[in-house]
Amino acid sequence: MKVLLIVGSAKQYSHTHALAQFVRGNLEDQGAEVTLFDLYDKPIPFLDVSGQHLNDERIKVNVNELREKAEEADAIIIGTPNYHGSYSGILKNALDHLTMDQFKMKPVGLICNSGGMRSTEPLSHLRIIMRNLLGIAVPVQISTQDADFGKTEDGTYYIDVDDIKLRVKLFTEQITKLIKNNPWIVAEEQVNS
Repeated sequence: MKVLLIVGSAKQYSHTHALAQFVRGNLEDQGAEVTLFDLYDKPIPFLDVSGQHLNDERIKVNVNELREKAEEADAIIIGTPNYHGSYSGILKNALDHLTMDQFKMKPVGLICNSGGMRSTEPLSHLRIIMRNLLGIAVPVQISTQDADFGKTEDGTYYIDVDDIKLRVKLFTEQITKLIKNNPWIVAEEQVNS
């Protein structure tokens, strides 16, 4: 089971990143191989069909890696901060570089962090996009707020609320079950063996 986890925060070591790391750990405990693709560390440019923005070799590598990892994944999880009631611009840029080929009939998990209060608005917007990309947005989603996190002495955030921990467990179990029971994945494995 391969899972691509895209973190769409413009801030290093963000709450969204910490939530994604917690989700990653739960998925790995269930036997998934998880690739975390943090858009802060691996920037993706605006989509430019002329290809001019891809002259920068590092950017070209990031775009190609994102596409490859999305293509190989059995499921994709998208994490975003709540920016003005929606998902982040850098996440939109990354999604613009992907197509239905990467999402078609794959389970897609949606997670979000908001500053002052939990909000599902960004996740609702992403559900519409996933529907258009033919991905299967899983019913359970995760929405956190900054108050759901503790902070270590070195400044690293961690999930500090039991109901969020339980929700992450349910979320990751749902994704792994969908991967194991996805007829598209099973059929593809039979063709490739």
